[in-house]
Amino acid sequence: MAPRQVKTKFLTLLVSLSLVLSSINANVWPTNGVCGSRVRYSWDALSVDDKKLYRDAIASAMSTGYHTLFVEVHSDIKSFKEAHNTCGMMFWHRRYLLAYEDMLRSLGTKFACITIPYWDYFADYAKFLTNVCTTFEDCSSFLKDMGGSSGPVTSQTINGFVVNGNCVNGLSSPYANFTSFCEKSTISGSSCSGCIPRGSWSLVNYPSGICYSSLAKYLSLQFGYAWFSQNIHYGLHQSIHNMAMGTLATYPTSADPIFYSHHATVDLIHQLYFDCQIGRRLTDSEKRNGDYAFESCAQADYTGVPPTSTSTFTMYWNAVGQTRTPVESHPRLGQFFVSQPKEYWQYVSGTDLGSLSYSYAADELFVLLKDQGLSCPKSHTRRLFDVNYVDVPVTADRKRKAIGRSFNLFQDIYDAALTNTSSHAEAIDQGQTVDCLWYDENFGVDDFSPEFRANWNLPSTAHTFCYNRVQEVRTGRKQVKVGRWKDKFRFHYFTMTDTQLASASEITSTDEAAIISSADASTTSTPTTLTDTTTTTTTNAATVTPGV
Repeated sequence: MAPRQVKTKFLTLLVSLSLVLSSINANVWPTNGVCGSRVRYSWDALSVDDKKLYRDAIASAMSTGYHTLFVEVHSDIKSFKEAHNTCGMMFWHRRYLLAYEDMLRSLGTKFACITIPYWDYFADYAKFLTNVCTTFEDCSSFLKDMGGSSGPVTSQTINGFVVNGNCVNGLSSPYANFTSFCEKSTISGSSCSGCIPRGSWSLVNYPSGICYSSLAKYLSLQFGYAWFSQNIHYGLHQSIHNMAMGTLATYPTSADPIFYSHHATVDLIHQLYFDCQIGRRLTDSEKRNGDYAFESCAQADYTGVPPTSTSTFTMYWNAVGQTRTPVESHPRLGQFFVSQPKEYWQYVSGTDLGSLSYSYAADELFVLLKDQGLSCPKSHTRRLFDVNYVDVPVTADRKRKAIGRSFNLFQDIYDAALTNTSSHAEAIDQGQTVDCLWYDENFGVDDFSPEFRANWNLPSTAHTFCYNRVQEVRTGRKQVKVGRWKDKFRFHYFTMTDTQLASASEITSTDEAAIISSADASTTSTPTTLTDTTTTTTTNAATVTPGV
């Protein structure tokens, strides 16, 4: 059998696929105030000087009081509920992040070109599953650079909401300084806590389900914007908030600077979805009316009228004891919002916002996914994935090797699933299923904590994606259709040597079976309780609501 087709892309594009770029030697943000296009970068792509500049911008935002004013917008209950309990979630935060980014840029000439960096949790998850690291914090250079999670236990009241956690001032890292953080805009100086409450990130696992199968599913399947929005919202978005705990598990969640990079990643996925499903500039009419541009939806317990494409944003500043004010009318915040479009349809694409337009340095992700065979609907073709493993040099760092192993596994599982399923959608879904089962067997599947449920008023039926999927398999509602799927996980994560990974594109399916057989002969297989193969069909397009 011929070897799998050799890649024409180098590892840098593989890294782009995982939403992380190789380190950039030069600084990406000019400090002379002369900016080019607005581009957001991965945190891991930033130079030491870039990271310090971002640290200083956040510290300045805190010391000038702007940061807290933004927190008082996000913690307005009606604004929060529109931003988190409806399909407006990604659009609402797109506007909010743009205003915060403009605020950072206004703080001085040296900050004028700054953009909010995104956090690559797909690469972090790959590291976790390949045993490169063992905890939420240990697996993320971003979380460590942003000050980690160590500090004395604290209970703060941030804009009227009680927030518990570890008091993190950021000074354990050269790239963080939260000593000027204030819990409300009516206090300053020594009256402020000077730290951010965070969960114990070094004691918890990386959240489940942040795999390449999930990403491919979200970007490629044609079920409309509401389906996409709810999958992102109740999938990876909620899982990150839940695992981070502390401030991120409360209404004033944007008090923690990691919030902005978390939502920059969500926004990147939103932009990639637009590029994949639509891929061209829309007319105003198309933005208002297209099912793939925006659809209205809401949680069952949402008491308001969910926004439509032509709705104006519910976005108010609301500090304890102060007069609730539209953001455009606030005496200090207004300058960052007043020139922005105010209706949902105007935020369909980040690259089509006039003078506010921006892009992501990981746009190669979309290109590589297409090159791998992920056909986007706009191309009018439905080509299946080519099973093309990527080669990762022996000299590459552990993160790149983890990324390569995880991506190769993703392609292997997809190819195997196709032999027992009837569609691209079902094969992709199988990848998510076995990823959740592997996580559960090795780490125990995660679920929303009681504190997170209480703080965000989640119903008891709401669970993480992988918790639901594991239960569906156990009760027979979902079936695994990938033969010897555990062997494939072991092969890519542990059995394959670094030397073999360096020429993975030359490994045939026969070679792979022989390597697995050899490994089985020399080691005792781990006992399992889950069935590896079945024959029942699965559902491709279930409605996604909390707990479903």
